[in-house]
Amino acid sequence: MDRAVFLDRDGVINAAIYNPVEGKLDSPYKLEDFRPLPGAAQAIRRINGLGFLAVVASNQPGVAKGKCDPAFLQAFDQRLHWELARQGAYLDAIYYCLHHPQAQVESLRIACDCRKPEPGLLLRAARELNIDLARSYMVGDSPTDVAAGLAAGCHTILLSDADDPPVNGQRPHFVAVDLAAAVRVIAEGRR
Repeated sequence: MDRAVFLDRDGVINAAIYNPVEGKLDSPYKLEDFRPLPGAAQAIRRINGLGFLAVVASNQPGVAKGKCDPAFLQAFDQRLHWELARQGAYLDAIYYCLHHPQAQVESLRIACDCRKPEPGLLLRAARELNIDLARSYMVGDSPTDVAAGLAAGCHTILLSDADDPPVNGQRPHFVAVDLAAAVRVIAEGRR
């Protein structure tokens, strides 16, 4: 069985964009807003070199909320793959949850098991890609990423400036300031 590093997308690989209407960070919904985070491509190249699968597992409810369409997600993925390839890195797979409880698109307004903090995206990837979850890592920048990783049985790394923030009463296995620091933890084989 393979090992994987599951990666949240926005805030881990590329910058999240401030949405002034909602008063919070959000996914980019224009290709010109795509900005890879410094060192992210190099970190993913190192994941590739360590023999782990690099797998994006991300909530992307923009389609459900009417902020973008599936064609935009495909174009974004193409841009992401291109940007990584330019720097010698690649993703083995991308898994998105498109659902949201308050979706405008009725077919996407469901209670699903793939929307993090539920572990469904990771479990699906494990089945489809033959991944040993106990030997894998979930790297994300939010409590929902950590919760999904813990529920799936992965080691978890929270990207945060805080030393050891609790996540809904649970703690991530590790805290790192960015993806490069998270990959250093993985490379050291820390459990």
